[in-house]
Formats: sequence, structure tokens, C-alpha cells
Amino acid sequence: MEVVLDTNFIISCLIKKVDFLGQLRELGLKPVVPREVLQEMKDLKRESKVSRYERSAVDMAFEIFEKENVKKIKIGGKNVDDGLIKKGRQGVFIATLDRVVKVKVPNKVVLLGDKKKLEIQRD
Repeated sequence: MEVVLDTNFIISCLIKKVDFLGQLRELGLKPVVPREVLQEMKDLKRESKVSRYERSAVDMAFEIFEKENVKKIKIGGKNVDDGLIKKGRQGVFIATLDRVVKVKVPNKVVLLGDKKKLEIQRD
């Protein structure tokens, strides 16, 4: 089963030094990253209010995705969140920290902050 990665999830995992790709694979999920998320991360790097840690995490994410050969997909939608919600409602797992997205999709993967561990949640 595939799991679609969201921008905030990727960046938070990298800043907290969580091996999210390894943990997702241990959970039996195949990570995929939307092209829209990749673009969102590129845009983030250009913003002045983004911290140097976040910029570094974006660079690291691109390196990891290339090295690990993570599949890229197109999700569509008016914006990234709409695309993630649409995919999530089709039964695909969504890895996100976004409250709005988590409420609207039944299958999600979340980061348990203190434990640096990922957990599958189903509604």
C-alpha cells in the first residue's frame, strides 16, 4: 500500500532526525511524494521567513528522495491539501501533520513527537 507524503511531515521528520522512509517501509507502506509537494518545498526555500533548519531539511529531502528512488506522482487539486484529501478519501494513506487534512482522511500516518516514531491511524 502506498503512503503519500506531505511537506510538513517530511520537513518535521528530517528536523527531528526521524528515519521516516525506513519506518514507513517497516509498517508495510511504500512512500510516494507528489510533484506538488516537491514544488511546495522548492517554494519554501525561497521564502525569507523560513528557518535555516527548514531550508537544510528541504535540501536533505531532495537528496534522500533521489538516493532512495522514491516514486513521484501527481495528485491534482486546487492546492496540495485538496489533492491529499482527494487521494486520502480514495483509501490511500496520507503522511501529514496538517490538522485539516488529518480530520478529512480516514487512513493517515502521523509522527508521535516525543518518541520519534510513526503510527498508522484509521478512522
